[in-house]
Amino acid sequence: MTSSTNCLKLGIIIVTGVVILLLLLWSNNDSRRLERTRLLVIDSRSYKHIPEIQLDMLKNSNESKPIVESLKRKYGEPHISGIQTVNSELTPEEKERFRICVENGPRDRDQNGSKFWPNEQIRRTHHTYLSRDDAVMMEVGGNKGDDASEFVRLYNPRYIILEPLEEYAKILAEKFKNNTRVTVVNLGLGAKNEITMVKIEGNNACATSKFSSVQGETPLYVTNSTEFLLKIGLGLFDIDLLTMNCEGCEFEALETILSTTLVEHLRNIQFATHSTIPGLKDPIQRYCRIQQLLLRTHRPTYQYKYIWENWRRRDLS
Repeated sequence: MTSSTNCLKLGIIIVTGVVILLLLLWSNNDSRRLERTRLLVIDSRSYKHIPEIQLDMLKNSNESKPIVESLKRKYGEPHISGIQTVNSELTPEEKERFRICVENGPRDRDQNGSKFWPNEQIRRTHHTYLSRDDAVMMEVGGNKGDDASEFVRLYNPRYIILEPLEEYAKILAEKFKNNTRVTVVNLGLGAKNEITMVKIEGNNACATSKFSSVQGETPLYVTNSTEFLLKIGLGLFDIDLLTMNCEGCEFEALETILSTTLVEHLRNIQFATHSTIPGLKDPIQRYCRIQQLLLRTHRPTYQYKYIWENWRRRDLS
């Protein structure tokens, strides 16, 4: 065996060890150790061909060695990124704004519904920058594709649609099967990897939520938001618009994303707020905390509090 072969094997062992160590740090719940932990980006080589995220990834996502091996098989060698966890503790100024936000929360929630719905098309027409040929958009909660059809008609960006219900993911895949710029993934975003049994509720399942108090027989697939965004390579490229309409998942998804510098690679973040779902804990307090953390990197470009709003990265016009 040549010395170069030995060196190569040693290098692979060292790299693998470093990757496993970083993943162990990532999964540690000690906030002090996590404060500036460097995270991983999986280089998909080209965001034009977003890699498929299969459901079997959920089975080993909490074990360091299997996930490293699985990621390397599916996406190639991982790369150390500049993505880091951040200190999410609010400053005194943020705490004061948070207090005022909570105090005004019930009033704002009551008033803004009637203001938004006459202008609801803003959630689609507000994003003319998506007409760029290289624009990238991600939608969380695709349902049967009403919003997606409009975004495609208006702008036709490179489009990643996440839908956690298999039946509706299949509807989306069929609807956009002839559009190579659209990728459909049968997952939702949240705080952890889980499968929740839910009851289909609302017209075309539009009110189906993992936070519902009614348990059903339909699986709803959710993955950790940061983990998913790292897998597709966010940090090596920016997403022009992340839009979320997912019956309460926006709370967990935003809280998880805002715990890292991945948020800096989201040019626009648009979300509906479902703060009246009975099973959702402390919606007003969580909404107000999200507002303060978003203000660090983004600014609102339209806002109907607790209903729909868009935040744009501060360096963008």
